[in-house]
Amino acid sequence: MRSKMSFYCTAILSLLALPFPAVMVGQAIRVVPRRMTSSTSTLSVSVAPSQVSFNLVSKGTASGNSPVSITTIWSGLGSSGTIKLYGYFTSSTAALTGNLSTDAIPSSAISGQMTTGLPTSYTAFTQTNLLGGAGASLELFSTGTGSGAGSRTDALSFTIDLSSLPTLPADTYVGTLIIQAQEL
Repeated sequence: MRSKMSFYCTAILSLLALPFPAVMVGQAIRVVPRRMTSSTSTLSVSVAPSQVSFNLVSKGTASGNSPVSITTIWSGLGSSGTIKLYGYFTSSTAALTGNLSTDAIPSSAISGQMTTGLPTSYTAFTQTNLLGGAGASLELFSTGTGSGAGSRTDALSFTIDLSSLPTLPADTYVGTLIIQAQEL
C-alpha cells in the first residue's frame, strides 16, 4: 500500500510593471522551473513565455498581452491522488513593489483566469490556500491523478486593476508570482 506523501513542484514568475503618470506600461514573467521527484514519482511544472507586457492605466484595468502556458506532468503517482496547482504571492499587501518608491500593488489588484481550471473568470489572488501567503493565493486547478501518470496544459491570463488604488507614482513595480503544484 502506498503511503500518503505530498510532492511539490514550483515555477517562479517575476512580474514587472513600469507605470507612468496616467498611463502605465509594464512587462512581466520570468520563469525558473524546478522539478520535484522521489525514487518512483515525478511531478513537474513548466511555464512559458518568460514575459507578459501590461499597459497599466491609472484608475483602470490592464490585461497582459498574452497568457502564459502552464504544463503540469506527473508519473508514478497513486491512482487515488489529487494534484492541485496554485499561483501565489508571498505578500497580499505588496505583490508588486516600487523600485524607487515605497508604493506597492496588492495581490487583490492582480487577477488570473484559467478557463480550463478553477478561476474560469478573472479572480483576484486573495485566497488563503495550503500554499502561499495569506490572502495572496489562487487555486488554479484540482485534478485526480487517474492512472498515476498524465499531463495537462492550461493557459493563465492576467489583469491588473488599479481602479480602487490611489494614483501610483511613476516607478518600476516588481514582484514574484509562484506557480506550485502539490500531489496529495
